[in-house]
Amino acid sequence: MKRLVLFAALATAIASGIDVAAAAELPTYELAGFPITAFQVSVMGSAHVEEAPSVPTLTLGGLPASPHQIEVLTTRKKVLGSKPQS
Repeated sequence: MKRLVLFAALATAIASGIDVAAAAELPTYELAGFPITAFQVSVMGSAHVEEAPSVPTLTLGGLPASPHQIEVLTTRKKVLGSKPQS
């Protein structure tokens, strides 16, 4: 019985310590603005490779968005009084 209580206490201590020791997020890398994996960095070399920021730099309405998404989702500026091109 004494071993069972000791084992349960040890299991609880290990389980509670797992959350503390876990990394928050693995690093991500980019090459010329495109995402690249750590394996691709090791194969292609690390020239001009930068660690990608963990916080998105471009946002639209408070949500992360790529430059293409921002271009598509923003309204176009209409020029009044111009003739339509045919």
